[in-house]
Amino acid sequence: MAFFSDFRRRKDRWWRYGILKQAYQQAQHAEEANDQSLSHAFKRFGYKAPPGELLAVWQRLTEVGALRCTALSEQAITGVERAIADLPATTINAMAWLDLYRLGLGIGLFLPANRFRDKAIAAMLVRSQQARASLNELTAGCYAAIETGNYQRANDLLERMKSRGLDQSRYDQGRWLLQLFSAQPTPGGHHRKLDDTTVDAEFRKELQGRNLALVGPVATKAMNGSEIDANDLVIKFGYRGGDTGRDPATQGERVDISYYNNKQAQQLSQMPYTGVLASLRWAVFNNHKGRSFFPKELNSVRQLASLQWLMPDTHLNAGPNAVLDLLRFGPGSLKVFNTDMMLSSGRFAGYKAPDEKPIDYTRSFIKTHDPVVQFLILNRLWTVGHISGDERFEAVMAMGLEQYLLQLQEAYGARKQALI
Repeated sequence: MAFFSDFRRRKDRWWRYGILKQAYQQAQHAEEANDQSLSHAFKRFGYKAPPGELLAVWQRLTEVGALRCTALSEQAITGVERAIADLPATTINAMAWLDLYRLGLGIGLFLPANRFRDKAIAAMLVRSQQARASLNELTAGCYAAIETGNYQRANDLLERMKSRGLDQSRYDQGRWLLQLFSAQPTPGGHHRKLDDTTVDAEFRKELQGRNLALVGPVATKAMNGSEIDANDLVIKFGYRGGDTGRDPATQGERVDISYYNNKQAQQLSQMPYTGVLASLRWAVFNNHKGRSFFPKELNSVRQLASLQWLMPDTHLNAGPNAVLDLLRFGPGSLKVFNTDMMLSSGRFAGYKAPDEKPIDYTRSFIKTHDPVVQFLILNRLWTVGHISGDERFEAVMAMGLEQYLLQLQEAYGARKQALI
């Protein structure tokens, strides 16, 4: 019975993390010769048994966790990082690497964790080059090629994906994304292929050529409110009416467009929402579930075209989702305010519903929102000039991935506390 139960749960990232976390804790107290914790976990996931070279790195990782010191030394962390970097990418499959990456986030070692993730990206690329690669493997390889800046390879893989039955709308979306990331001019009208609904066409009329301010939920003392309000359109997140998110000094008073995740959509649907939606030019929902909370006949309400199908076993969070969606419609400019890629855990007063639990960011990193994906997407769009930001956002983008992860580790990691 346990086998069939595990089989049903194998697609659950949080479940797999829980099993690896338990194995990691057990290994800290096990004799070296008898430690089968990682092997048992991989068996439950349906993966091949980990080879000896990976088991050696696992032992080193668990030894660091067993130190139980008040502060980990830089040498202990970099030693694990180098050991991971020396492993061949083909040692295990990409999904197994991603599971180890999430474990690394969970125990608070963000840079060593990212070395596991590097292996996953490399494994995706290797597997996608096989003649008999499946559509899923080609898709993973296409994303990996985009992330690593190999746009010609990504284009070749996209064509192979199309020949294997990739939906035309996804193919068009992939082509547009490639052109966006590679900073190539979009062929005349190509982006309009994505406007497959009347609602999207109307949304384009509203945004095309306009200057946009995208305002995040981070509490800030930066007095950018007047600059925000001076834009043609102001976009915010989870707006539920009233003055929440409309501090004139730091957030700007205007809210023209609001994006909603599923929880925010559900909360909005449970209150008198007609007045809220009437005060907006547009309400945008991240997926069908969020849109389904509201009547179909509502005007100026749309659902964005999700890139979930391309993501490497993760989801985009609110910021990148909105940025990519807005860029589809040819704005004149897009500037980001009050967002620092989760380096600050605080949110402005009233952003969350009164009964909502505090955000567990580490859980979010593991279960839903890969922080490396979020950073790399926005950083690339910033690098090629598609977006700009306020002083804080510009500083985060300029620091690069390694420094960003170091700061993320300081905020949420385990450098100065015992590992799990």
